Amino acid sequence: MLDIHISLTGRIAYDPRFFPPDHEAPAMWSAVLEVNGPPTPRRDGSTHIPTRQVEVVVYGVAAIRAHESYRKGQLIMAQGCDLIPRTYETKGREGKPTVRAAVKVIAANLGLASRYSPVHEGTAGWPVDASPRRLAQGASAVVAEEPATTSFAG
Repeated sequence: MLDIHISLTGRIAYDPRFFPPDHEAPAMWSAVLEVNGPPTPRRDGSTHIPTRQVEVVVYGVAAIRAHESYRKGQLIMAQGCDLIPRTYETKGREGKPTVRAAVKVIAANLGLASRYSPVHEGTAGWPVDASPRRLAQGASAVVAEEPATTSFAG
Protein backbone atom coordinates (compact mmCIF):
# COMPACT_ATOMS: atom_id res chain seq x y z
CA MET A 1 0.00 0.00 0.00
CA LEU A 2 1.30 3.43 -0.91
CA ASP A 3 1.27 6.12 1.77
CA ILE A 4 1.63 9.12 -0.56
CA HIS A 5 -1.37 10.03 -2.74
CA ILE A 6 -1.19 13.20 -4.83
CA SER A 7 -3.78 14.44 -7.29
CA LEU A 8 -3.12 17.43 -9.56
CA THR A 9 -5.05 19.07 -12.36
CA GLY A 10 -3.12 21.53 -14.48
CA ARG A 11 -2.29 22.77 -17.93
CA ILE A 12 0.95 21.69 -19.62
CA ALA A 13 3.03 24.90 -19.65
CA TYR A 14 5.89 23.94 -22.01
CA ASP A 15 6.56 21.27 -24.60
CA PRO A 16 6.91 17.97 -22.70
CA ARG A 17 10.23 16.13 -22.82
CA PHE A 18 10.50 12.45 -23.75
CA PHE A 19 13.47 10.18 -23.21
CA PRO A 20 13.16 6.82 -25.04
CA PRO A 21 14.11 3.62 -23.24
CA ASP A 22 17.62 2.26 -23.51
CA HIS A 23 19.25 -0.91 -22.23
CA GLU A 24 19.66 0.55 -18.71
CA ALA A 25 16.61 2.78 -18.12
CA PRO A 26 12.89 2.75 -18.96
CA ALA A 27 11.23 5.45 -21.06
CA MET A 28 10.62 8.74 -19.24
CA TRP A 29 8.16 11.57 -19.98
CA SER A 30 8.35 14.89 -18.16
CA ALA A 31 6.09 17.95 -18.30
CA VAL A 32 5.66 21.12 -16.25
CA LEU A 33 2.06 21.67 -15.14
CA GLU A 34 0.67 25.06 -14.18
CA VAL A 35 -1.58 24.38 -11.20
CA ASN A 36 -3.81 26.97 -9.53
CA GLY A 37 -3.19 27.37 -5.82
CA PRO A 38 -5.74 28.26 -3.15
CA PRO A 39 -7.29 31.75 -3.30
CA THR A 40 -5.56 34.21 -1.01
CA PRO A 41 -7.08 37.51 0.17
CA ARG A 42 -5.37 40.76 -0.76
CA ARG A 43 -5.27 43.94 1.30
CA ASP A 44 -7.83 45.66 -0.95
CA GLY A 45 -10.39 42.87 -0.33
CA SER A 46 -10.02 41.08 -3.68
CA THR A 47 -8.65 37.57 -3.97
CA HIS A 48 -5.54 36.36 -5.76
CA ILE A 49 -5.20 32.85 -7.18
CA PRO A 50 -1.50 31.99 -7.42
CA THR A 51 -0.21 29.69 -10.14
CA ARG A 52 2.31 27.05 -9.18
CA GLN A 53 4.52 25.10 -11.55
CA VAL A 54 4.98 21.41 -10.78
CA GLU A 55 7.03 18.96 -12.81
CA VAL A 56 5.24 15.66 -13.46
CA VAL A 57 7.25 12.59 -14.49
CA VAL A 58 6.07 9.13 -15.61
CA TYR A 59 8.11 6.08 -16.56
CA GLY A 60 7.75 2.99 -18.73
CA VAL A 61 4.71 2.29 -20.90
CA ALA A 62 2.85 5.23 -19.33
CA ALA A 63 5.66 7.51 -20.56
CA ILE A 64 5.34 6.21 -24.12
CA ARG A 65 1.57 6.70 -24.08
CA ALA A 66 1.93 10.20 -22.60
CA HIS A 67 4.43 11.10 -25.33
CA GLU A 68 1.93 9.98 -27.99
CA SER A 69 -1.05 11.69 -26.36
CA TYR A 70 -0.32 14.94 -24.51
CA ARG A 71 0.88 18.29 -25.86
CA LYS A 72 1.55 21.80 -24.58
CA GLY A 73 -1.64 23.60 -23.52
CA GLN A 74 -3.69 20.49 -22.70
CA LEU A 75 -5.34 20.19 -19.31
CA ILE A 76 -4.38 16.91 -17.65
CA MET A 77 -4.91 15.17 -14.34
CA ALA A 78 -2.02 13.39 -12.65
CA GLN A 79 -2.24 10.94 -9.77
CA GLY A 80 1.13 10.79 -8.10
CA CYS A 81 2.77 8.33 -5.77
CA ASP A 82 5.87 10.34 -4.80
CA LEU A 83 6.83 13.98 -4.25
CA ILE A 84 10.44 15.15 -4.57
CA PRO A 85 11.47 18.72 -3.68
CA ARG A 86 14.78 20.06 -4.95
CA THR A 87 16.73 23.31 -4.82
CA TYR A 88 19.21 24.73 -7.29
CA GLU A 89 21.19 27.89 -7.77
CA THR A 90 20.91 30.22 -10.77
CA LYS A 91 21.90 33.77 -11.61
CA GLY A 92 19.30 36.44 -10.90
CA ARG A 93 18.52 39.47 -13.07
CA GLU A 94 21.31 41.46 -11.44
CA GLY A 95 23.77 38.60 -11.95
CA LYS A 96 23.73 37.61 -8.28
CA PRO A 97 23.34 33.94 -7.30
CA THR A 98 19.74 33.06 -6.47
CA VAL A 99 18.52 29.85 -4.83
CA ARG A 100 15.35 28.46 -6.41
CA ALA A 101 13.13 25.53 -5.49
CA ALA A 102 11.10 23.08 -7.58
CA VAL A 103 8.72 20.22 -6.85
CA LYS A 104 8.65 17.03 -8.90
CA VAL A 105 5.77 14.53 -8.73
CA ILE A 106 6.27 10.94 -9.87
CA ALA A 107 2.92 10.06 -11.42
CA ALA A 108 1.29 6.65 -11.49
CA ASN A 109 -1.64 7.71 -13.75
CA LEU A 110 -2.21 10.50 -16.26
CA GLY A 111 -5.35 11.49 -18.12
CA LEU A 112 -7.02 14.36 -19.94
CA ALA A 113 -9.16 16.50 -17.67
CA SER A 114 -12.29 16.36 -19.80
CA ARG A 115 -14.45 17.93 -17.09
CA TYR A 116 -12.83 21.30 -17.69
CA SER A 117 -11.92 21.07 -21.38
CA PRO A 118 -14.03 18.83 -23.61
CA VAL A 119 -12.26 15.88 -25.16
CA HIS A 120 -13.02 15.61 -28.87
CA GLU A 121 -12.62 12.15 -30.28
CA GLY A 122 -13.63 10.67 -33.61
CA THR A 123 -17.35 10.50 -32.81
CA ALA A 124 -18.64 13.11 -35.25
CA GLY A 125 -22.40 13.09 -35.40
CA TRP A 126 -22.79 11.02 -32.26
CA PRO A 127 -26.05 12.08 -30.59
CA VAL A 128 -25.37 13.32 -27.11
CA ASP A 129 -28.27 14.12 -24.80
CA ALA A 130 -27.51 17.50 -23.22
CA SER A 131 -29.54 16.84 -20.09
CA PRO A 132 -29.51 13.29 -18.75
CA ARG A 133 -32.79 11.97 -17.41
CA ARG A 134 -32.99 11.60 -13.67
CA LEU A 135 -35.24 9.12 -11.99
CA ALA A 136 -36.89 9.48 -8.65
CA GLN A 137 -36.02 6.77 -6.19
CA GLY A 138 -38.10 3.68 -6.97
CA ALA A 139 -39.22 4.97 -10.40
CA SER A 140 -39.21 2.66 -13.36
CA ALA A 141 -36.73 3.22 -16.17
CA VAL A 142 -39.27 2.20 -18.84
CA VAL A 143 -39.72 4.88 -21.47
CA ALA A 144 -42.84 4.96 -23.64
CA GLU A 145 -41.88 4.28 -27.24
CA GLU A 146 -43.44 6.02 -30.21
CA PRO A 147 -45.19 3.77 -32.71
CA ALA A 148 -42.91 2.82 -35.54
CA THR A 149 -43.95 3.99 -38.98
CA THR A 150 -42.15 2.06 -41.64
CA SER A 151 -43.07 1.62 -45.23
CA PHE A 152 -41.66 -1.00 -47.50
CA ALA A 153 -41.07 -0.10 -51.08
CA GLY A 154 -41.34 -3.23 -52.98
